[in-house]
Amino acid sequence: MTRRHARGTTWFVIAIGGLGLIAAPAPAPWAVLPGLLLALVPTLHAWKDAEGTALRASVVWAGIALGFGIATECAALLEPISTGRPSAGHLAYLCCLATLAGLISVLNARTPGGGAWAILMALLVVVFLIPWLEGSGLGRGANSLARLRLDNPWTIFFALLVFAGVTNYLPTRFGPAAAALAVGFLLEYLALTRIVASRVGLATVWTAFPWTLAVAGALVGDGAEKARIPARGLDTLWFWFRDRWGVVWGLRVMERFNRSAASLDWPVRLGWHGTEDATGKVIPGDSPASAEASAVLSSLLRRFATAERRARASGTAEFPPLPRS
Repeated sequence: MTRRHARGTTWFVIAIGGLGLIAAPAPAPWAVLPGLLLALVPTLHAWKDAEGTALRASVVWAGIALGFGIATECAALLEPISTGRPSAGHLAYLCCLATLAGLISVLNARTPGGGAWAILMALLVVVFLIPWLEGSGLGRGANSLARLRLDNPWTIFFALLVFAGVTNYLPTRFGPAAAALAVGFLLEYLALTRIVASRVGLATVWTAFPWTLAVAGALVGDGAEKARIPARGLDTLWFWFRDRWGVVWGLRVMERFNRSAASLDWPVRLGWHGTEDATGKVIPGDSPASAEASAVLSSLLRRFATAERRARASGTAEFPPLPRS
């Protein structure tokens, strides 16, 4: 099967899951589950792509989220939809938290510091489990829907983290995947705040969030395919970094690079959409100054990825020596 046919099959399976959620929410987990299993493929590709970088912790969280998503659908198959499927709801909440931890972990995906940040992400998940121990939910059994509720200030904290995690990727090649996750987080928020009040509605949301995770996985795969389009020179390394680390680190690295370019009196600058001249006009990434500029950019990225991984991302075996000011 060609890559194009494989992508088409994936989207067909995901579309069936989406139609199942709308037309027949009770048996919908049967339709959503295959899409989640197919999402294992881009996750494995992401793990391989993150080799030699500080992003592997984020990929681990993505794998954990996918595992909870699969468990959510399996649990939903064992519960009548009229009960609100509380066991599936608990697993969907864990799936949501693991997804959020994966997005936020990118904000400090560098060395040193990545290990401590990974511990903080685990603590973040634990902190968001505190509402399970509050109120009357604790006294109503392990599967009580009463536990699956967020009140202020939890809702504010949740919304801020979602905003930070999602918007970090919206202007990148993986923006569509981030938008799909935003829809899932919104649905989860509506259920956790009881804006969705009926038990059937809650059960549908518990199934829907893992489905948006499968959609995001397929969109990540599509984004990775687009990244195969040949690029040259400085742009190759820049787009590789920008799309994987997002806006927060992308803008910071871009600003530091442009300061160096100005001090060295280069005719090139780095813009969000590629190499520019000093007036802001986009120019080819293989301009004469590109080799030295790529070396400077690679130096700025030394805390994010190994030298070998940076060279491979740029499409070169090695970088020339850094220019002296």
